[in-house]
Amino acid sequence: MKKRLQQVRPKTLNKQIVALSCLILAIILIVVGILQYILMKDFLYQNEADAMQAQLHSLPPVLLNDDVSDMRQPFLFDHSLAKIDTAGNYTDLSAESSLSSPRLEQEDIQTAVNNRDDKDAQYIVTEDEEGNEQLVVIMAEGRFGNITSYLQAGTKTAPLEDIINGQLQVFILLAVLALGAGGLLYTQVIKKALDPLHRIIRKVERTSAENLSERLDEETEQVEIKRLTLAFNQMIERIDRSFQSEREAKEQMQRFIADASHELRTPLTSIHGFLEVLLRGAASNSDQLYPALESMLKESQRIKKLVEDLLLLTKLEQSEGLQLQQLNLNQVLEELQPHFEMLAGNRELRLLMQEQIMVEADRDKLKQVMLNLFYNAVQHTNPEQGVVEIQLQTNHAAAEMRIRDNGSGIPAAHIAHIFDRFYRSDSSRTRQQGGAGLGLSISHSIIKAHQGTIEVASEEDKGTIFTVLLPKKSRNL
Repeated sequence: MKKRLQQVRPKTLNKQIVALSCLILAIILIVVGILQYILMKDFLYQNEADAMQAQLHSLPPVLLNDDVSDMRQPFLFDHSLAKIDTAGNYTDLSAESSLSSPRLEQEDIQTAVNNRDDKDAQYIVTEDEEGNEQLVVIMAEGRFGNITSYLQAGTKTAPLEDIINGQLQVFILLAVLALGAGGLLYTQVIKKALDPLHRIIRKVERTSAENLSERLDEETEQVEIKRLTLAFNQMIERIDRSFQSEREAKEQMQRFIADASHELRTPLTSIHGFLEVLLRGAASNSDQLYPALESMLKESQRIKKLVEDLLLLTKLEQSEGLQLQQLNLNQVLEELQPHFEMLAGNRELRLLMQEQIMVEADRDKLKQVMLNLFYNAVQHTNPEQGVVEIQLQTNHAAAEMRIRDNGSGIPAAHIAHIFDRFYRSDSSRTRQQGGAGLGLSISHSIIKAHQGTIEVASEEDKGTIFTVLLPKKSRNL
């Protein structure tokens, strides 16, 4: 049964709304028709009852006597008339000339009785002995306040039913016409109302990865369509960002694979070359053997360092490997000062610190960041005239560390990529000094894992400033 209903149900939203609207209109018309039938029937019956009550009031007093031969016949035309005494005995006054009067129970008589001062007649509907349905009105008659008898008048309900049925047929015809006209009108109005939705559908059908920058016009008076348009634009924007992130991730991964392969290929090629030389006979010559072994050891250490850095980056991206504790940054810098002096050589080293700056951090990882940034500054400054300054200060929310140098600076085109893996603004010099372009990337990941920030500002031939901000309060890392 459900499958049949689903097959009959319209498939398009436009047709479904039209069908539902017509169904609601049909239900309303049916309810109005039923109410009209009930109210019209009661109105006609009440009017007929009031008319018969008025006729009973105008009957001559002779009807109250036993002799009823003087009763005028015109009243009895299409009516029944009976006289009932207080004992319940019927005297049918119209059996021979018109309708026969239906006989009622005493309880029905008491229920339907009308007094002369009643404005609206009380009536009952019953059948006579011949099976004719009659509308019956009963009026009490009496003298000096005592009821002496009752007069019962009745008329067939068939003429009234014919009038009601005629009106009902006219209403049904008009209802059918209204339903048809409503269906046509609903079709046009709903189609026009759903035009914005159809435009959205056409836009969705045309949407692809190549045109995600297009947006729908949000200027509309329809609240629902405006909300749908806004939601669609937001969804397209999220999808566009996702595609962009995916493209950037693919490009970064391709660069990463290419750079990692290049970095690994160089030491592996060296090791392979030394092995070939040793296999050709150099292994028996101590003057060639030990230098080759030392070179191979350095290259293997370089590979090991590269792999360890890549593993560290992976752990940091997964928020793993941090051992947090309360640290005094002043003490950490003081511990690293001998290392800084050794790396600086003849360069001038300046340490500017405020007292007692506390943070929650991983001691070893934080030292690694400081050494990486300091080593980067040393690499790009003059060995004799270079100046490297480390400044440590605090504000109400974060500890701030600045590493400033007066070196060659970083070209503006390279600043946006300075924290990318394997990225080197001066690849030839960095390669000669053994760097793989992972130091700044590792430093950035470590600070990010601490929920801090690291920024760079630089001018060519004037120097570079790296600024690290670490939250002073404890955080859930």
